[in-house]
Amino acid sequence: MQNHFIKSTIFFQHLLCSYFQRITSQVVETLLVLSVCHLFGLYNPNQVSDALKLPKARLYRSIGALSLYHAKSLNLRLGCAMAVDFITDTESKSASTQSRRCITMSVDDTNLPRDGETLSYSSNYYSKEHNAPIWCQNVLGITLKVGDIVLPLDLRFVSKQGRGNTDRPSLVLTMLEEVLVFFDAHGIDLRKYPITFDSWYGSRKLVDALSDLGFVSILIHGNQNNYVMRIGDTTAKLSAHKKDVELREDQWGCTKPICRLKAESRTFGNCVVIFFRDRGKIRTLLVFGKPLRTSEAVRIWSQHHGIEQFWRYLKSSLRVSSISLESREGAYVSLGIKVMSYLMLLQVSIAERRTFHQIQLQLTGERQILTDFITHFHELTPKEL
Repeated sequence: MQNHFIKSTIFFQHLLCSYFQRITSQVVETLLVLSVCHLFGLYNPNQVSDALKLPKARLYRSIGALSLYHAKSLNLRLGCAMAVDFITDTESKSASTQSRRCITMSVDDTNLPRDGETLSYSSNYYSKEHNAPIWCQNVLGITLKVGDIVLPLDLRFVSKQGRGNTDRPSLVLTMLEEVLVFFDAHGIDLRKYPITFDSWYGSRKLVDALSDLGFVSILIHGNQNNYVMRIGDTTAKLSAHKKDVELREDQWGCTKPICRLKAESRTFGNCVVIFFRDRGKIRTLLVFGKPLRTSEAVRIWSQHHGIEQFWRYLKSSLRVSSISLESREGAYVSLGIKVMSYLMLLQVSIAERRTFHQIQLQLTGERQILTDFITHFHELTPKEL
């Protein structure tokens, strides 16, 4: 395992040096040390400094040297660079392999609880878990799922303050444009792959904007029961249609009772509504753009769970809330370090065929390895300041 995470570290060292040429080698090494230490159960600069006897002030000064542009780019370029390799490999395979891997993009947001009132991007957001507003940072993310592998393409903080329009649907479009530019430069067209959204993002404006960008398959969870739809000769809310719809179990390729109907809505225009039973409840899925088979649409939607997995890893395995740096740059650097750690864990997990928890459990008991590993980063081990 030691060889695998050393290879992963070298990979990200070359990646950072190639994409961020104006960043000094000391800053690169600091980012790598902080990211690697997550594999050993050290989640913030204070813990790293105490465990490795490194000068704490120098660690903070090094990561504080990053500009806002570079800090944001950490959350964009690293995941996209890895995704290029996975997509290229998948597209070189047979059609059946591509179908099994089912490449899908997903968009969602999550709340990161915070205690510090002066931290950037912090505000009161409603939490389903607490059923009340909590003081936190709201993070919007775009992920790509290739088979069982989930890769973050871009992450941004949502701010309730500042100039300009910072609502989440507008921010999604800005992030997608950046991601598309990156992949277009590498000769990959992401627009041909389906993209999924939670019901909160559902709107005609968003669907039209995505169509203008060139996306051919757009799926939105119709969890909002107050959407008014005209299906056949009946115009009613989705909650009413759910009571009248007749689900069938003999649909080709479907393992759940399901029903596919055409609908018209003032909110969305013309679309296809798929009703299906999941965990004892009737749920709905709105499909726009390219006509999809019912089984294909449901399978694509099942990939949306990947972004929830990513949020869970970020919060539980990497403890994203354990690091708090000041200013907007600090907020993005904190998130970027966690993203790099996630990608390192992902590479080691694929090579070792172990889960994140198994890897961290083993390495947490082998922190003596870090003593030998840290000698590679000679600039971080000067005399105490």
